[in-house]
Amino acid sequence: MVVNVVALTANAETRKDLDVQRTATIKAKNSHEDVSKRFSELSTQKTTIDTSLREERLKTEKLQKENESLKVNLQVKKEAEEKAKSVRAAKVQTIAPAVQVSGNKASWLAASGIPEAHWGYVDSIVTRESGWNPNAVNKSSGACGLGQQLPCGKWSGAWNDPVAALKAMTGYVTGRYGGWPQAVAFWNANHWY
Repeated sequence: MVVNVVALTANAETRKDLDVQRTATIKAKNSHEDVSKRFSELSTQKTTIDTSLREERLKTEKLQKENESLKVNLQVKKEAEEKAKSVRAAKVQTIAPAVQVSGNKASWLAASGIPEAHWGYVDSIVTRESGWNPNAVNKSSGACGLGQQLPCGKWSGAWNDPVAALKAMTGYVTGRYGGWPQAVAFWNANHWY
């Protein structure tokens, strides 16, 4: 019987050891499954991140190409503007040379037929546009004459003939604004007319 008790005790201890090992194995298996699951999740996240990075790199490359294209277009536009500015300046020089003009603004205004009641409005605009210099030419835009017509020579008469310029300006401000007072109001609000 003692042998049976010893054998039963050893068997019970072996069962306890087996239960402990079984529990440890189950925990290890569950832990391994958790690690495998987490590894799978991380692998999926990595794939998603890699895809997103690829897409962002492609977007960045596309934006860089667009930026380069815009830079080229801007340079072409600048060169075209410089060429146009040179052409305008050349046209201004070939349209009509500066001439000696006799008279003064009062005589020019009277000769143009502008009512004396509007002379103050005319003076307001012409003073700001050309300083009453019939030969004034804006070097950057190519506008010329008393009213800084653009393009130079678009109004009838010689651009640097003050009487012709005042007559043309009167037609312009009447057609566009309704008259000199309205043209001055527009100029005061916008600094151009």
